[in-house]
Amino acid sequence: MGIEHRPRQGFSEIVDVATWEIDPDYPYYPEGKQPKKLLVSPAGGLPPFLLPNHKYLFKMPTGWQERQIWSELIAYELSRATDVSVPPCFLAHDSSEGDFGVLVEFFYGYHGEPSPRFIPGSDFLHAWKSSNYDRRRGRPHAVRENLTIVRSLGVPNYKEWWAGAFLFDAIIGNSDRHPDNWGLLASAAGGNSYNYSMAPLFDNGSSLSYGETDEKLSGYKDLDAYIRRGRHHCALDDGTKGERHGDLCVSFFENYKPAGVAEDFMIRFTDNAIDDVLGWCRNFESPVEFSAMRADFLRALLIRRRELLTPLCANDA
Repeated sequence: MGIEHRPRQGFSEIVDVATWEIDPDYPYYPEGKQPKKLLVSPAGGLPPFLLPNHKYLFKMPTGWQERQIWSELIAYELSRATDVSVPPCFLAHDSSEGDFGVLVEFFYGYHGEPSPRFIPGSDFLHAWKSSNYDRRRGRPHAVRENLTIVRSLGVPNYKEWWAGAFLFDAIIGNSDRHPDNWGLLASAAGGNSYNYSMAPLFDNGSSLSYGETDEKLSGYKDLDAYIRRGRHHCALDDGTKGERHGDLCVSFFENYKPAGVAEDFMIRFTDNAIDDVLGWCRNFESPVEFSAMRADFLRALLIRRRELLTPLCANDA
């Protein structure tokens, strides 16, 4: 089956994972800083957007990071509009523990399909750079190195994939696409050979102004200045400091010329698509509020980011 568009989650369908099986190998998922549980969905009785007997990551951000719940959910819903591959994500809670968070579908291990091996980008960078690579910080991390790695592995359409990734991260303002937050899927091709493909864009919580309170957002009047503050984790050359999102996109499209990506993205990323997703979020009853003020701010922010990136289409032939 693989990743495909799931039916949209209904407002009354917040998933209760209290009775779900905990994965016996990784009961508490070791990656990242926020609490997570690796769960397996039951065989039946599920809403149509969930898969039976499949692994899901239950992420429970807390404190000032709790709004990452909405960032993950909105990023997935926007990816459906723009045709960028992001793991399906749904609001969930554990009624027995009182936890609230998001349920993220594992993007491999689908029933009836050979299960590929996921390899994070940091594994390749560490092997290539050895002692020069700081895995804790994920640096150096640069465009040229990323492209060299995936090209050497025979990844199809790798320039187009990275173009879409940089555009998507620029639109949502993702600051955390470090080399452990992108990677490849390796599928056995016989003997010691593997076919490689890019994994979906997972872990999108560090985006969409998640760390800002509503009061602080209400004080931002200059959106362009606010947008210029944001940086991607990836750099253009030396990899020691991430570039501003817009600068990274402009440089990538000028130097690598991925045909048609920007134009297709902008055609899909309409005002109606934005309004649909933000309005949908407002209808959930959640202990982590998604206020009207936040929805209005994100609407203006997303539209302005699109406007700033639209000139890329002129060089996207």
